[in-house]
Amino acid sequence: MNPNAQYMLDMGEPFASGLLEFPEGSLPVVYCRGYRRYYETCPIVYKPGSPVFPAGLTTGMYTDTSTGKTVSVTPQYAPQYSINWDELRKKGSRAAEIMIEFSKIYHYAGEWNHSMLNYKRILAEGINRYEERLLALDDSDFKTALLDLIVGLRSYHKRALEALPQMGAPAELVDALSRVPFSPAKTAYEAVVALNFCLSLDEWDNIGRLDSILEPYHKGEDLRPWLRCIMENMQINDRWSITLGPDYSDVTYQALEASVGLARPLIELRVTDDTPDDLWELACKRVLDGGGQPAFYNEKAIQERLRKRITHLTESDALEFSGGGCTETSFAGCTYAGGTDENINVLKNLENFMYAELTSCSTFDEFYEKFIIFLRKKQDLQMEHINNYWNERAKACFAPIRTLFIDDCIDNQKGWFQGGARYTYSIHSDTGIPNTIDSLLAIRHLVFEEKCYTPEQFLSLLASEDPEFFAVLRSCPCYGVADEKSDALAKDFTTRFYEHYLTGKLDLGLGFFPTAHQFTRHIHTGWVVGPTPDGRKGGTALADSLAALNGKAIKGPTAMLSSAACFEQKDIYGMAVTNLSVNKNCPPSIIRALVTGYFSLGGTQLQITATTRETLLKAKKDPDAYRDLIVRVGGYSEYFCNLGEELQDAVIARTLFN
Repeated sequence: MNPNAQYMLDMGEPFASGLLEFPEGSLPVVYCRGYRRYYETCPIVYKPGSPVFPAGLTTGMYTDTSTGKTVSVTPQYAPQYSINWDELRKKGSRAAEIMIEFSKIYHYAGEWNHSMLNYKRILAEGINRYEERLLALDDSDFKTALLDLIVGLRSYHKRALEALPQMGAPAELVDALSRVPFSPAKTAYEAVVALNFCLSLDEWDNIGRLDSILEPYHKGEDLRPWLRCIMENMQINDRWSITLGPDYSDVTYQALEASVGLARPLIELRVTDDTPDDLWELACKRVLDGGGQPAFYNEKAIQERLRKRITHLTESDALEFSGGGCTETSFAGCTYAGGTDENINVLKNLENFMYAELTSCSTFDEFYEKFIIFLRKKQDLQMEHINNYWNERAKACFAPIRTLFIDDCIDNQKGWFQGGARYTYSIHSDTGIPNTIDSLLAIRHLVFEEKCYTPEQFLSLLASEDPEFFAVLRSCPCYGVADEKSDALAKDFTTRFYEHYLTGKLDLGLGFFPTAHQFTRHIHTGWVVGPTPDGRKGGTALADSLAALNGKAIKGPTAMLSSAACFEQKDIYGMAVTNLSVNKNCPPSIIRALVTGYFSLGGTQLQITATTRETLLKAKKDPDAYRDLIVRVGGYSEYFCNLGEELQDAVIARTLFN
């Protein structure tokens, strides 16, 4: 063993030691050996009596119980590894220096990259079959490395089987785990055990179509207690989503029921014209119970758009559509969707352009067309940056678990980061577009149509945040009230903006699939933007979805959703998130009507928070009394009390419809 690897092993860092074992090794060899050493030594995490393994928090820094040493270098599904530098430096400056040098070569995956393993195939074939497929390949570092990874997985599996009886595991769990996931699942319980085990290997990221995965094994059992355990593991590990439908089954209903009271996983319900009435009733009840679940997805619109964008998309793969992370489009088991790679702060760009060019433009059309050209140059730079970043990352990162379990990496003999997956594309989310639309409307109305202010006066009053002027800005024509003229500008702007991404090329993928979800970035991207013509004060949050800006949806939810449908969504292939807040006493029939009405207009996705303003204010003041209050944010759900103050205020400020 080379000296650095031996030193890190002596320091109690087996994963880091594995990464360093072959300093001249190829990328697959380096990473797979690191993962093997991790699985040979990582904790066996189990909650006594749980029907699944592992159970509990399984990611991040941990204490090695055999040595008492803190392990500070561990796998991480997005950047590939995680380092707690403070803990590592406690072990000595040499340990930190070694990993700093390693990171210079192997640490390019800084963006978040969600995925779904091919759980259907794993359950149906077993890991042994994956090993057989690898053995059939010609000799290569790729083959050697992934076989090395499987050695590590076998060690982890064996250690778990030895430890579980002493840890209070039920005999049926040990019995099931003795067969799966290396052999095919035969029963619903074995399928659940295998799913949970393999989900943990990808650090609980996303499942995909849970009902479709489990339905072949379901023989009428009550799966809810088992599903609840998987969902609790996802929540404890702060992970992401499951998808339900469109081929509904009893498992669909059980999954919705099992998730009551949980903020994670995010539940994505694919809605069709044939969605049963009783499923609508259950879904609307779940929403109105205040859990923020499920979010609704327009099956017809999504399928039409994705099939048009990906001309070689097969029928079976299209059926596997799921949203990873917040809601980045994937086809479960066969996708690399880089998300979210980068984002343009559109409102900040308007601010910069406005101060540079407004005084020189004689008409709004001139100003508007110049801004479109200006913005497209920013889009071109972003696409160039992402392409270069992907190429560099492909030289420095290898995702062992995803390469093994996502089609067609083995067949192509390429890593997941190297373009091995069947469908590979970049997902990125741009910020502040509803704010930009309202700002353009205010400029058009006040400077060019009504000529209330000269460009110089307009900019001066805006910069000073004059209160009277801001009242005028808030009274201007706006997006979100079904105003035909305003919605026409929204449609033109978003059409031209998103269509431009179709011109971009990726060396390692199909191209660019923009999304429109904000996660939490609408808070910090607002910090760098001064006061803007939409009536927003400097440094405050930007829009968190396609919905009208806070306080502007004065004509009700139907008008707001009508405007949101004019926000051109046909080229937002990574999903377009719309937030809607309603009073918890809203009738279920109204929820259904709002969803189906919006979808009939072409809306893509709708996520609903059911609460009251009074409840939110009380929860902010007395969080201990409202620990179970769940809200929807910018594409995900979260316990309200877990949000930072700025995010809480942004949720409170939303228009809440009665």
